[in-house]
Amino acid sequence: MRVAAILFTIFLSATAFAEERRLSGDEIANLLPAITASIGTVHQTFESNGDTVFTQGSRVSSGRWRVRDNLYCSTWPPSDAWRCYEVRFEKSVGDAPDRIIWVDTENREETVNFILPKAQ
Repeated sequence: MRVAAILFTIFLSATAFAEERRLSGDEIANLLPAITASIGTVHQTFESNGDTVFTQGSRVSSGRWRVRDNLYCSTWPPSDAWRCYEVRFEKSVGDAPDRIIWVDTENREETVNFILPKAQ
């Protein structure tokens, strides 16, 4: 038990140095076309023209994205409804990739992805 407490303390101290901040609309618009948001086998890319592609294993979905009132908003067919999210950026500690955090404006749920360079 003592070892677990020590390891937990080390983990907390390592993550205490991470810097999380909310992105502005301009920052969102500039960041997204340059990255892939990823967690495990789930990946999402963003084009500057507003196209976005979500891939989960062999499942691929295409949608649209835009920035409105400093929020990332997206729509996915067959729906034409737009859903918006706060976007937060978290600088990593060490060699781990930075993170992007999507905060649902309706229910305050967070989705965390790693930021990977966009494949060329």
